[in-house]
Amino acid sequence: MKDFVTKHNIIAGQIISRDQVVSWFRENYPKIKLGTISAHFLKMSTNAPSRIHYSVSPTGDDDLFYQIDGSHFRLYEKGNDPLPIYIKSSPGGVIDPPIPVEGGEELSEQTGFAYESDLRDFLAKNLTLIEAGYGYFKMKE
Repeated sequence: MKDFVTKHNIIAGQIISRDQVVSWFRENYPKIKLGTISAHFLKMSTNAPSRIHYSVSPTGDDDLFYQIDGSHFRLYEKGNDPLPIYIKSSPGGVIDPPIPVEGGEELSEQTGFAYESDLRDFLAKNLTLIEAGYGYFKMKE
């Protein structure tokens, strides 16, 4: 997606269509499936509620687009657009407190995983979330 933006000199306020991007990917990366392109649009659209299911980086690395409608996007404008969605808020609008995980990162209880392999990898790195004491195994001497 970032390559598309760079190669087409997309500027702030310029509207791009899903079809433009799909066409570019078909020409330059023909093996990438339409579903993968669509998933990346969701992940990189700061105002798409479904982006929380795609392991979005809270560092802003995935904050590329602002979704106008299902088929049109523009570049995200930090400071002018609403803050990006990183975690799901509770019904009362309150964001659940984050849970600290390995590496000093934080995870909301509402976070979802797009793929079973993402969940597996996360749990393997954070066994203590399942039960205290897991993940601290001693080798036999």
